[in-house]
Order: sequence, then C-alpha cells, then structure tokens
Amino acid sequence: MGIPFGRYQLLKKIASGGMGQVLLAKKGEGDFEKLVVLKRILPHLVEDEEFFTMFRDEAKITMRLDHPNIARINEFGVEAGVHYIEMEYVAGEDVRRIEKRAAAASKGIPIGIILRIIADAAAGLDFAHKAKDAKGVPLGLVHRDVSPQNILIGFDGSVKLIDFGVAKAAGRAQHTATGILKGKFPYMSPEQAEGDELDARSDVFALGIVLWEQLTGRRLFKGENDLATQRLVRACQVPAPSSVEPSVPAGLDPIVLKALAKEPKDRFADAAELRNALEDFALHNAIPTSASSLATFMQDLYAERIAKEADPRFFEEDSGLTDLDVGGLSKPATASGATVVDRNKLPPGNATQVVGTQVLPPPSQTSLPKVVAAVVVLVALLGLGGWYATRPGVKPTVETVEVPVKPVTGAGTGETPPPPQPLVVRIESEPPGASIELAGSRVGQTPFDARVEKVKLPVALRLSAVGYETLDAQLTDMTGPLLSLSLKKKPAVVRPNTGGSSGKNPDIKTSR
Repeated sequence: MGIPFGRYQLLKKIASGGMGQVLLAKKGEGDFEKLVVLKRILPHLVEDEEFFTMFRDEAKITMRLDHPNIARINEFGVEAGVHYIEMEYVAGEDVRRIEKRAAAASKGIPIGIILRIIADAAAGLDFAHKAKDAKGVPLGLVHRDVSPQNILIGFDGSVKLIDFGVAKAAGRAQHTATGILKGKFPYMSPEQAEGDELDARSDVFALGIVLWEQLTGRRLFKGENDLATQRLVRACQVPAPSSVEPSVPAGLDPIVLKALAKEPKDRFADAAELRNALEDFALHNAIPTSASSLATFMQDLYAERIAKEADPRFFEEDSGLTDLDVGGLSKPATASGATVVDRNKLPPGNATQVVGTQVLPPPSQTSLPKVVAAVVVLVALLGLGGWYATRPGVKPTVETVEVPVKPVTGAGTGETPPPPQPLVVRIESEPPGASIELAGSRVGQTPFDARVEKVKLPVALRLSAVGYETLDAQLTDMTGPLLSLSLKKKPAVVRPNTGGSSGKNPDIKTSR
C-alpha cells in the first residue's frame, strides 16, 4: 500500500539526495489510476532563491513543450508545505544505462538503433528550440544538459528528453551567473565551456557527442578531472568515428563531424538538419531504424525485468520509502489543499497560469493496477558534482574558513541537535591561480580546499585574476565536493589614436 501524499499514493523511491526525492506515485481511482513521477525538493531548499527558481523554471518551461520526444511535466504545486513537480512516467531506461547493460550482455547497440535514438532526440530538441510563448514570441530555449542520462528510451520504442532544469530561456527570471558553468562537462560545447552565450547549435554539439560515443563505444571528452575535461572540450579535437571503430560506416563520418564542428557556424543550423541527415543516411543504406525495431531491442534487452515489474506486487515490496520523515516530506495532506499549476488548464499557446488553491479529497486507498510495466526514471536531482580524485603530485590543503554564524530564528524544541557535517569543497578555476575570497576574507588561490560549517552557509565567494573579470558566487548546502569556475577575460582596451587622421605621431619628425 502506498503512502498518502495529497491526491497521490507514493509507491517507490526512484532517487534521493541532499536536495530532495524522485518518487514513483499513482493518482486517480479504479480504472482511472495512473502512474506518475513526483520530483520533490526539501522544504529548507525552498528558501534558497536560486535553487527554487531553477526548480520552478523547469516546470514552467517544460509545461510549454508538448511533443512526443519530450517527457511531459503535468503540474507544479505545493502539498503540505512540500513543493513538487508531477512528471510523465516513462517505462524504460536512460541511454547510459542501456549502453552499460548491452555491453554487459555482449550485445552492443546496433547502428540503426543508435540512429533512431539520436534522430528522435533531435526532433525533441528542435521543437524546444523553436517553441514560442502565448504571444508568438520565441522562447529562445536551450537545453544546456543534453547527455545520455537525460535521454530516456521506453520499452515501447519511444524516445524522451528529460531534465530541462538547467535550461535557459530568454526573458525568464533564472539567470546563470557569469562564469558558473551548468551542465555536464563531458557533454558541453566549446562555447559553453568558455561561458559564452549559447544557442540551439550548442545542444546540437552535445547531441553529436552522444552520437559519437554510442557509435565508437568510447568517451570523447573525458579528462582526469573537470578542468582537464573543459580543456579537451575547448580544444575540440574530434577523430572520425570510423577511424576509432572500423565497424562504423565511413559515410557517417561527415555527419558526426559536422555536428561536432568547433565553430557553431560550421555545424548543422538546427537539430532538424541533424535529424534529416541521419534519417537520409539510414534510408540510402537500408539500415532499419524504425521505432518497432527499437522497441524489440529494448524488450529483448530487458525481458527479465519487464516480466518482474509487470507483477502488481512489485511496487509494494522494497519500496524504499522508509525515510520519508526526513525533512518533513512525510507530512500528511491537510484540508487546506494544494496550490497547483496544471498543464491541462493552461490558456491557448501553453502560457503558464496558476490555477489557484484547490481543496482536495482524501487520498484513495485503492490497490495498484494489476499489470504495470515500470522502470526507474533517473532524474538529475542527486547533487551538483561527483567526488574529486586528487591529481598525482598535488597534495591539497584543507582549510577551515571562519565565517560569522548567522542567528537562527524561529521556534525550537529546546534540544540541541547534533552538528551537521561540514561542507568540504575543492574550488578550481580556469585559469588556475585565481585569488579566493570567502565572506570577504582572502583565503588563498585556486586550486583550494575549503571547509565550512553548514550553519555558516551561504558564504559569499569571489575569484579574481589579472586580466579577468571578477567572479562572484556562493557556497551553499547545494554545493558539491568540486566547484569548477571559469573566469571571463576582460575585453581588450582599444586606445584612441591621438596622431591625427594620418595615424602618425605628431611628435615624431622626419628629415623631410
């Protein structure tokens, strides 16, 4: 039996971390029951304006995107003080896990399947790139985080893009701070790694990386750490896929290399051009790329798991919901109802509209559907970085930064809670050797390992280097163990010509 959460019954924990949880749930009753995915954030993170804005913007942006190759977001709301997004449930798996499972089974992924996946993902990207608001004004949307983990493949052969959480649309409230890179480093375009303005061609490049890696079975831009990866992306040295993996048809090389051109002007003009090139190649070379072929591949690869998860008892066993009391996430629904943004009640043009506060009925206690083909949907909510492996020959020095403690307000129980674990973060920069200030005090240069007590967060961070613009950021409890920042070069100073129209210095005399 699920755990009640407003109109929902929570069935299974998909993922969790310091930011919140991703949960499989059902809503409705009897024949109208439906599986959905809820992405919920911890209540204290709602107070972090930057994170909450990004969370809300993901809902607002994706609710405008109604396309078969984009996972739908149905609602954004608040229930019992907990903010959540209700997302479409995709019975399938992400490309990274499919790749690993196929390799473990010694099957590999056929070229036709790879082309189908990338072509469909390109179709979803093209729709998002060209989306407009209710007034017909282009949104200027760029995904910014196209990667194997954010492409889901359904057991029915469907392909869905997910996680527009780091997307940036023109005119929206969420702005990326100068120099702070968002996305996965191995799947960035050169201009994204430089911190420059992006357009749709940056996503084309990222999708080109996924295509190159799936064809060759190797990683294209993967250094020993994030900064090394950034340098590889900026250098943009891309070998032809057929030179790395001889089984790749040489005719694919020019398509892949055009998607991965260093200069945006040399790439496909949009994702639709990439899709058309792939489908034309498959057609002319009689390579099967149908959705039914993809579905057959998935059902064969995951036959055992599909059969297991079809059992109605699957979601009732080992649900992993025992820790829902953390952060107040297990609060029962109250009669006050929930504030909901519903995509089905948006005005024409899919402009976002708040549908007010609704008083919701008690949650249903009905049982699960008897036949459910389900799979874990992994969403990027587990953190902002991976643990850092110290480079050979560099022995980091962990410093404790003294920051004034902010007073804690609000009613308490009188008991002293155990102290939280401190934030330990390695700060790196491009270029290295940048001066670091924390809470207004200079503490060293990059690379630098800082240790800050959680009660003292957030802490102001400033990086500065000669010839570069000062970068201001913050250390918060969302900061991962590695923070890599790129400083932007100052524009060259053009000195005015004081030598008159001839351009010669009037103080210099000749013998003539």
